[in-house]
Amino acid sequence: MAARMKDIAKALNVSIVTVSKVLNKNDSKISEATRQRVLACARQLDYRTNLAAKGLATGHSKTIGLIVPELFHGFFAEVAAGMSDALSQQGYGLIISSSRDDVKLENKEIKQMLARSVDALVVASCSSDADALMSADREVPVILLDRRVDHSSAFWLVGADDLLVGDLATQHLIDIGRKRIAFIGAASFSPSSDRKKGYRKAMRRAGLRVPPGFVVKLPQNEESNHVLGAKFTRQLLKLKPRPDAVFCYNDPTAWGATFAIYEAGLRIPDDIAILGCGNSMYNGFFRVPLTSIDLSAAYLGQEAANLVLRVIKERSQKARRPPMALLLKPALVVRRSTVGDAR
Repeated sequence: MAARMKDIAKALNVSIVTVSKVLNKNDSKISEATRQRVLACARQLDYRTNLAAKGLATGHSKTIGLIVPELFHGFFAEVAAGMSDALSQQGYGLIISSSRDDVKLENKEIKQMLARSVDALVVASCSSDADALMSADREVPVILLDRRVDHSSAFWLVGADDLLVGDLATQHLIDIGRKRIAFIGAASFSPSSDRKKGYRKAMRRAGLRVPPGFVVKLPQNEESNHVLGAKFTRQLLKLKPRPDAVFCYNDPTAWGATFAIYEAGLRIPDDIAILGCGNSMYNGFFRVPLTSIDLSAAYLGQEAANLVLRVIKERSQKARRPPMALLLKPALVVRRSTVGDAR
């Protein structure tokens, strides 16, 4: 059975109030000798704070809820790791769940998080309808991560400058001499749609047309992007003329595209250049390392953590500011999938 404050008080023959003040760092009027005795006894008895009870007393659980579409491919896992590192430094914990790109499951997870009395929610939403988020925001601060929703201006948002992502990626492919550039995106999520807008902007600027069939939209399921990336790349390879480059809105889609290109007996980048997005830690280990756009996933998580703690503090002080979008600048990481002799 876990040690309690009264066990420490009994062992030292001091009051529970004294033990509570020391363990809750409200001990300015307690002697240093007593403070050290309490802390030493707490360590000896392996005392752990009852966060649930403390949350009931203070109204703060010191936990943040994070809901993401998936944790399988790494981007959101890196975001979560960055959040966890930043939050733990401030004495907060992180509860993570996955919506698996299912709106009903996401709404259920929002309710579960609120039932756990989280102090705030950070959500990479798969829904365009903001009703569930708006309802949650009346109870605790809600921060959008990576994806906009309807009425996004009502929420703080931390993400990448996805218009610039699309422009940067496409311009790189143009700069290496590619003219028949295809784009593989996702359903209707804002990162994919904004990256597509950046792609089209760069193509127009270069005077290049986008032939029919060169823009592909994947179904809504990020966990299977590698499978879908292969499937839809096979369709692109049937076009005449076929693309000489493919920009994929995320790295897992590019992994699938790479598989389909090799399957067809083609060479990367000689026949088709491939460029992904997310700069996964695995990209450098492929047979032909993958060029990608770095979105600084861990740093994105740290920024989300810093923002959510600031918003919690502002709400507690009744000093709410108008929400804004904090967009991080992307960076191109060139590898051999676009420039064969890249180092």
